[in-house]
Amino acid sequence: MNESLSLTEDLRTLALAEGADLIGFAPVSRFAEAPPENHPTTIFPSTRTAIAIGLAQPRGALKAVEEGCFWQAYNCDSYWYLNEVEAPRILRRLVMRLEEHGYDGVPIHNPFHPHSGRQIREDQPFGPDGMISLRVLGVAAGLGELGVSKMFLSPQFGPRQRIFGVLTNAELEPTPLFKGQVCDNCLACVRNCEAAAMGTDRTVKLRIEDVEYSHAPLDCQACGVVHRGDDPRYSPFWNGSEKEGEKPSYNKFCQDRFRHLSICVGRGCLRSCLDHLEKSGRLEKKFKSPFAERKRWKLESK
Repeated sequence: MNESLSLTEDLRTLALAEGADLIGFAPVSRFAEAPPENHPTTIFPSTRTAIAIGLAQPRGALKAVEEGCFWQAYNCDSYWYLNEVEAPRILRRLVMRLEEHGYDGVPIHNPFHPHSGRQIREDQPFGPDGMISLRVLGVAAGLGELGVSKMFLSPQFGPRQRIFGVLTNAELEPTPLFKGQVCDNCLACVRNCEAAAMGTDRTVKLRIEDVEYSHAPLDCQACGVVHRGDDPRYSPFWNGSEKEGEKPSYNKFCQDRFRHLSICVGRGCLRSCLDHLEKSGRLEKKFKSPFAERKRWKLESK
């Protein structure tokens, strides 16, 4: 077995043993058509391979929100814990294993605060810190595709995972691109997005080698208002006790305790998508009971 293949399998085995649910490898050439501001080399100029790992979000944390009962499990486990505990731990193990073999690795966490510094190098178009799309990284590493909603979808979990990465100067064996179809364009994501943040047509396209991927336009500003629970029409945590200019106390609690805040929990792009994909038999992961078991809750208009 050659060094490239041996090291690739070593890293795969390590990542899965440490708790990653998915892992794939993308040669830097797969980012040839990426915008300059989102290219791996703006983070690590010596990049030869981008490694993607996927960590599944517990279905029960999503189901507790779907049933309108409990939000903390999602904000703690699926946001804070994955982003700030589990992913950095696994990424560090991969980076240190690369160093054992004489290679460098740069862990790519979430969230980003991109291009906030002044340009330092003439051969770099931007200042620090660089940024890549973790969703596109997952696609480039062969782990899945993009849905209409722009969410990353894997054949195992649908939209129910987060993607993280390592950029390395090691040349590793590429994972074949995913050429199947998880999304069937049912548009449940669009119909159930209370922010009306998504278009219906896949007009945003990207090409990786010989495969074209696409998604509908996403209005991130409109999404953010509902996602953060800023709009009382869609957040149950506005209880009428708020003073003028104040946000709900629960919002402050989540931000102070978990440093992450999601109130929407992807009613359209995550929960509706997951329910449809599971009920239509499109995902490999199976469960004893359906994700949405009763009529979906919706707040009364105020």
